[in-house]
Amino acid sequence: MATEIVVHRDDIIKEGWLVKQSKHMKEWRKRWVVLTPQYICAFKKEGDLRNPTEAIRLRECSTVKSADDETGKENSFRVDSPQRSFYLIADAAAAKEGWVGAIGKAMVRRSIRVNDEGEYE
Repeated sequence: MATEIVVHRDDIIKEGWLVKQSKHMKEWRKRWVVLTPQYICAFKKEGDLRNPTEAIRLRECSTVKSADDETGKENSFRVDSPQRSFYLIADAAAAKEGWVGAIGKAMVRRSIRVNDEGEYE
């Protein structure tokens, strides 16, 4: 799924470097993370908005919350979907709060959309 996604600069709500836990090896890797109205995408390089290493569909996400206690790492948070929980780490508390807030808002916006054209009612 992730390789088919191309992010358009106009769609970006928030972007920046985060550390993300890898899906299989559970290793922590630095990734350029981009939030759009539809996805959270992770890329290996800043500015390269094609072929994300991973993409999370916001409409499948149920929660976004702090995960410091679970990970044992400061400024960490998680995004939950039915398939799995995605763990991310920001470089500072303010950055973490900014990401959690932006993802939470985008999830709420997705839940009130009623048609495929992206119009709100």
